[in-house]
Amino acid sequence: MKTACMSNCQQKIQHKGLIYITSKCVSLCLSVSFTVVVPGDPIAAHVGSTVIVPCWISPAENAEALEICWYRHDQFSNPVLLYNHGKLQDVQEEPYRNRSSLALRSDQSGGLNDGDVSLRLEKLRVQDEGSFHCEVSGDRKYDSKVVDLKITGESKTTIQSKPY
Repeated sequence: MKTACMSNCQQKIQHKGLIYITSKCVSLCLSVSFTVVVPGDPIAAHVGSTVIVPCWISPAENAEALEICWYRHDQFSNPVLLYNHGKLQDVQEEPYRNRSSLALRSDQSGGLNDGDVSLRLEKLRVQDEGSFHCEVSGDRKYDSKVVDLKITGESKTTIQSKPY
């Protein structure tokens, strides 16, 4: 989509003023890039289990070159998980260190290559209950959504939400 927008800019620049058309096309590029998608309902899981918190971008595109940040509440500077420059960054908030990773939201998912930026959270604690922000950004692209996680009694299984 980004390429189509830029080619429209170049065609219009030849016919009209440079400054006006350039700013109009840049806003078009931003508005059609991608949307972060999460389930509408809270994700439920048990203390001690592993959960996949689904998040993906639409339309599907390779997310390997994008920045993916999962964080709690307003704790953007203390991420649960940060993926940038093609790898996980070692800046995780202490309670989530060695418990969080990127995961497939379903068996049919193509992973990062297909825009799947879902969070895998292991060894759930009561304190994990609450809102998780899934933020995805790249060159002139940005969107974020919130997923609520509900924690219940004890279990040792992996909870995977239904495929979306």
